[in-house]
Amino acid sequence: MDVLIARDAPADLVALRRAAYDFAMPLNAQAILAHPFADIEQVLDDKACMLFALSIGVGSDPTDLAELPYVFEEELQAFPTLPIVLGHPGPWMANPAMGIDRQMLVHGTQRLELHAPLRPGAPFVARNRILELVDKGADSGAIIVTERTLCDKASGALLARIESGTFCRADGGFGGQRDLSHDFKPVPDRAADQECRMPTQPNQALWYRLNGDRNPLHASPAFAARAGFPRPILHGLCTYSVAAHALMKMAGAAARLRSIESRFTKPVFPGETIRVQAWNEPHGMAFRAHVDARQAVVLDRGLATFA
Repeated sequence: MDVLIARDAPADLVALRRAAYDFAMPLNAQAILAHPFADIEQVLDDKACMLFALSIGVGSDPTDLAELPYVFEEELQAFPTLPIVLGHPGPWMANPAMGIDRQMLVHGTQRLELHAPLRPGAPFVARNRILELVDKGADSGAIIVTERTLCDKASGALLARIESGTFCRADGGFGGQRDLSHDFKPVPDRAADQECRMPTQPNQALWYRLNGDRNPLHASPAFAARAGFPRPILHGLCTYSVAAHALMKMAGAAARLRSIESRFTKPVFPGETIRVQAWNEPHGMAFRAHVDARQAVVLDRGLATFA
């Protein structure tokens, strides 16, 4: 996640950054839409499975038999949201030919569809592509939506599909489509049906970054300060998986997560408690996540479906 200026940074800081960027290369929509991604072949090993689960707080109670299969090699299972850290194409947005101002990037949305379980030890192939490029206007920025599929190498069967929306706050006004094709619907305007509180650990971002996202924003106090944060923040995708864990708890042991999506609205600081509200709807479980200590909504317009 290439976030270098806080989402809620002062308007004058954002304006100053935009003004500086006016002298640089503008966003190259054609280059972005045509960017080729090589297939990525990986094998999921036991250690990666267990590390991911531990990094999102699974196994915090080592006697919880419902969580043990995610953190113990006997009958090991991959936690459902693990695909979001697999098959990443690398820092392609850093290519100057793209004309993307990396210092103004914010991870905006995330969607995950689960089609078949990932099996530790089984090779899979990840394929990335640009799904859409949205122009919100010169004063509002652009949104790049990427798609990644994970397929079993032997059979070709689809295992998971991931969509990530990146908000490029300095890069609008290039004349592209104006709206996202997917609508993230608001949660119901009534009291939540249930909720679950999930504590995070002060060192959780240091653990989560070992899954592959080594952005210093999540580890270096000095880097976080330059980005407008009082201290390093938790990865948005870690917050996303913590929310998924809470929803799985609320759905019950017999339910199997099939999909989850949400918007990212505010950062979480490691050590904070995340309160996940859920609404039981005909089309799934709508959800929103809060950090009550700061009266902050950190995930919104969420929806999870279960089998």
